[in-house]
Amino acid sequence: MTEDAHVDNEPAEFPGDVPRHRLFAVLDDSDAAEEAVEALRFEGYLDDKQVWVFVGDEGIERLDRMGQAHRLWARGLRSVRRAMSSDLTYVHTLHAALRDGRVVVAVWVRNERAADEVGRLLHSHNGHSFAYFTHWDFVPVAA
Repeated sequence: MTEDAHVDNEPAEFPGDVPRHRLFAVLDDSDAAEEAVEALRFEGYLDDKQVWVFVGDEGIERLDRMGQAHRLWARGLRSVRRAMSSDLTYVHTLHAALRDGRVVVAVWVRNERAADEVGRLLHSHNGHSFAYFTHWDFVPVAA
């Protein structure tokens, strides 16, 4: 999945808010990411608001690990989350994966059980480094 060929779905919630109830995963190459996104669509995750794909420099910019492109409110929220959770540790992991040419997929799920199910699906497409973002923190998911 090239930077130009990725699913174009700007995560409207991510820049200014917390990406609640999202399972994040890293896929090592674009082919695996494309297959994983197609499998998600087959399972009913059809809406671009449900599946976010982060690729390359654009993905790094959208992830915005330090909150530099965000409003003052979001930068303040990042500071609070940095102090209260391991959130930014995982965001740094995602940033490094994107910098190294990997693809990050974030899928909206209803609850932790659904996160486990989607994690297994993504794992079957060589996904790894799973974490489920609940309210204030990323929770590791064993797929």
